[in-house]
Amino acid sequence: MYILPVSVSQNSLNGISQKKQVNTFSKQHKADEVSFTGGLRPEIIKNQLKIYLSQDIWAEHLNVKMPEAPIEKEAILEVLQNRLKLDRFARLCNEKARLKTKVIELNNLMEKDPLNPNLPKLRQELENKGNLSSVFKTLDKQIEIESKKNKPALDYFKNLDKLEDEYLSKRLVRYTKMDKFWHKILNNNINKDGKYSTKELIDIISNDKVSVNTVKNVSKPLSKKELLLKAEKEYEQYLRENIDIYEGRIDHTDDVLKGRQFVKDVNKEIIQKYPGIEKNIVNLFRAVEKKYKFKTRQLPNVQVYPIEEIWKDMRVVEADMKDALKDIATLKEHIALCPENKVFKETLDSREKVVEKLKQDWIEGMKISLNYENTNREIFKEVNGLPVYEYLAGENKIIKKHRAALAVYEANKGVIPDNYWKEILG
Repeated sequence: MYILPVSVSQNSLNGISQKKQVNTFSKQHKADEVSFTGGLRPEIIKNQLKIYLSQDIWAEHLNVKMPEAPIEKEAILEVLQNRLKLDRFARLCNEKARLKTKVIELNNLMEKDPLNPNLPKLRQELENKGNLSSVFKTLDKQIEIESKKNKPALDYFKNLDKLEDEYLSKRLVRYTKMDKFWHKILNNNINKDGKYSTKELIDIISNDKVSVNTVKNVSKPLSKKELLLKAEKEYEQYLRENIDIYEGRIDHTDDVLKGRQFVKDVNKEIIQKYPGIEKNIVNLFRAVEKKYKFKTRQLPNVQVYPIEEIWKDMRVVEADMKDALKDIATLKEHIALCPENKVFKETLDSREKVVEKLKQDWIEGMKISLNYENTNREIFKEVNGLPVYEYLAGENKIIKKHRAALAVYEANKGVIPDNYWKEILG
């Protein structure tokens, strides 16, 4: 799809098996699993849900969908509250696993492909870590401390693994159902960008009001018409969020293809229920694209501030900040191993000052960006083009990101808290 722009002057857990652990679980499951009122007992259903919902529990960025019924809400909150206590444990274990994988990769390349162009970079990356033996010992020690400190939470998941084996043997849980539930989580994941922490996910789900009848409403399959309306809204929203009219790029074929695939993936299971609907969906895509292109032709041809130039500089600042933060994390690891090393401390101090300077640069860019964008709005308003501009730029991810950051900045009296920079840098 060709769109004319406006005129401008970035899962594994080492040491813990996810499905084969010891320890016993509650004896409550020795009784009858079926209630006298018909169907499985609520406690069995809740345990099934905990198993389904915890399939990637050791990932650093959890995949979570909104609960569809009170019992599911209760189950996911229980799982997340235990995982919250183990966030650092999971991060350390994943860090160790990644490092171990890189060491294995390096050894394999040195033995089997010594001329591989990736070898020097990989070797340098590992050399920057320092003495790997010491690094692994430190990670093991930290993992041990976290596992002892949060033993009840760790036992919770070990026991949940034990329960899964029991339910599989009793056919109360099936691999096919687990796989379907997992794809349902992915298709409705509220943390697709990995931007929410475990605590934030708990807050989001806790504040969501789930009615008793929700599960009945959700379980009712969409009609063919409802599916097409849903897909149309999702596709239009995708284009509005991902096509940047300030970018200066005319060819947006890649955005269109990604958007089409996104909608197909989100609605995969429903689409399969209606053979032959693919043709309707393709026609739907074309209609939305036609509407979008028509909107761009309606946009008045006026001169506006070149916000994209500011955004380019801000992306460089963000990349530099990410690199500096990685250096700081590495230096802190080295200092933990060699606390008397003055070079490490001086370098750490230097890099921290660099990060503070980059933060101020980013904040300044954010202010200029929003100032320019507000001015551009006024320009379009003067020529009666604001509604069209709002359609094309109102859902722009960068503008919305900057507005959210400014709100945080102002709410904290001219400071962006450290934890929010993770949101900014992605």
